[in-house]
Amino acid sequence: MTRFAPTPYLSAMNPVSKAKRVCNRLLSFIQLYGQHLPLACGMLFSMRCKVVLLRGTINGGDSLSLLYAGRGKNYHYLLKHLFEECEAVEAQKTVLPAYGRHLARLEPQADVVVLDIGWPYHRLINRNGRYLEVPDWLNMDLELADSWEETVRLFRHTTRRQDLRHIRLQGYRCEATSDPAALERFYDTMYLPFIGSRHGHDAVKASRRHVIRRGRQGCLLQIFQEERVVAAGVVYPDDGVLFFLWMGMPADCIEDPPRAAVSALYYFGIRHALDHDLWAVDFTGSRAFLNDGAFRFKRKWGAVADDSFSPSSLLIRPQNGRIAAARFCQRFPVAARRGGTLEGLFLGLDETIDAEWLERLNAQYGCEGIDRVTVVACSGAAGPGDPESAFVEGNVRVIAAGLGDFADHYAKQPAVPWP
Repeated sequence: MTRFAPTPYLSAMNPVSKAKRVCNRLLSFIQLYGQHLPLACGMLFSMRCKVVLLRGTINGGDSLSLLYAGRGKNYHYLLKHLFEECEAVEAQKTVLPAYGRHLARLEPQADVVVLDIGWPYHRLINRNGRYLEVPDWLNMDLELADSWEETVRLFRHTTRRQDLRHIRLQGYRCEATSDPAALERFYDTMYLPFIGSRHGHDAVKASRRHVIRRGRQGCLLQIFQEERVVAAGVVYPDDGVLFFLWMGMPADCIEDPPRAAVSALYYFGIRHALDHDLWAVDFTGSRAFLNDGAFRFKRKWGAVADDSFSPSSLLIRPQNGRIAAARFCQRFPVAARRGGTLEGLFLGLDETIDAEWLERLNAQYGCEGIDRVTVVACSGAAGPGDPESAFVEGNVRVIAAGLGDFADHYAKQPAVPWP
């Protein structure tokens, strides 16, 4: 069974039902993370932004010039995820109404342009469809089966073969508590060090009061190795769904975590949901870059990608004729917003796109909830691609392009239609 497949309970919805689901998700998000509501107000009213031309080496070893313009919401994540090392060649502080003149001046020097303007302005900027629209966050959730044995079958094969085995070998056990003192210790000694290490400048820290309140209404799952807690997380049930809200580890475990400790937290969390007759586990947000570590980790537990976590988008446009831009697209596949659904977008540079290549792609990145897949088959030549190599089969579309026009096929809705 292909893992690039429509999610039945999402794809069958009509637009009104989908809109209601998004609204319900937004209300639930505000309820769960109420202290983040001021961030939404900031997204609406904050006009300050910056335009930065970055040059460096992307993860994988290739050189890249990237032009960033935005309000900084995803800036540090992009630096960490995309670059091994980089420097800011030029940086300008400005405001939204004036950023365009800096963008126009610096764009010729860039291989790739990324706009991080955010909700609600990104749709106005991209009304002509010039940029690829990528959610800044996706939701990831797992619909549980009727029994534990059937739920385990939803996990990916490597998870069943490796992670579950290591959890047994390490002797992990789980204890649930709602004790305020345990929640206080978790917040100070696990949650704050963990979120600071993982998210750095992008970290949005939950308040102590809010974490303790949700922990008392739900519980704190503590993963023990012998007599020591090596990982923990606050989970909270709401309307039949167990939400994984916040997790953490002791500071001395963050850089070199005990083997499969985080896997144990997910494993026992899923069991906790089944034991309490819940129907789903919500792993909350992940990035829409398909090689992002958190996305791939949640995917292996059978999680489904769902575009209902954030209304904001990153707008991405590679530049035609630039080999560095093509390599960027090849190294960083994304889940894009297209036609009201999630579409996996990949680029093959001077590669033969055949059934074997697509099967490898599916094994590495496949995730249910990504309804369809577009592969831009790009030749290194400046001319257009070979039209004979383009095809549409099921939910996979292959588009032929050359180095001189690949960005048009990548960023805009391709001319090859879906059946």
